[in-house]
Amino acid sequence: MLSRRSFLTWLVGAAVALPLGTVASTGADAQPRPEHRPPRPSRPGGPPPPRRRERRPRPRPGFVWVPGRWIWSARRRRWVWVSGRWVRRRRR
Repeated sequence: MLSRRSFLTWLVGAAVALPLGTVASTGADAQPRPEHRPPRPSRPGGPPPPRRRERRPRPRPGFVWVPGRWIWSARRRRWVWVSGRWVRRRRR
């Protein structure tokens, strides 16, 4: 069991520590933000090349064929062909 003196000491310590803890934690919120954002990679003005004709593999049970498509690669800065693939059929 706590004595009255130790309880009051704990209470005063908590009363002093609580405001100090909230003041110390609010300093992290005031961080400077960058003035500008890096430029987004731009796409070329023209559309992607025409769709490629790819051989469709034989059907597989429980799967659906997703045809290939062109995607823009910001790293390569050109259109890149992504081949078609089999994906598992969605369950309803």
